[in-house]
Amino acid sequence: MDSHKLLIELTLLPAGRHIAFSKEVLEKVHVYRRVGTAGDAWQQVATNARSPFIDTEAFPAGTTLEYHVQHFNQQDAFEGHSNIVRTTL
Repeated sequence: MDSHKLLIELTLLPAGRHIAFSKEVLEKVHVYRRVGTAGDAWQQVATNARSPFIDTEAFPAGTTLEYHVQHFNQQDAFEGHSNIVRTTL
């Protein structure tokens, strides 16, 4: 799998965090988020997501959020994960 295909972009919008990623037609992409820094656990926030995914959950100002996506084929075999994007609200 091409690693450039696994890049995601995070944009802040009034509605929430806009996460854009590429996805093959038959591929499944799950979105993960963690609150805080590297020591915190990842939480799956979307299953078989479409791009863009908008995370509308509210967090207090000053909260740092990180996101990445994981790619799976039709048989649910893991194919790879994206870069990690981070923002502070």
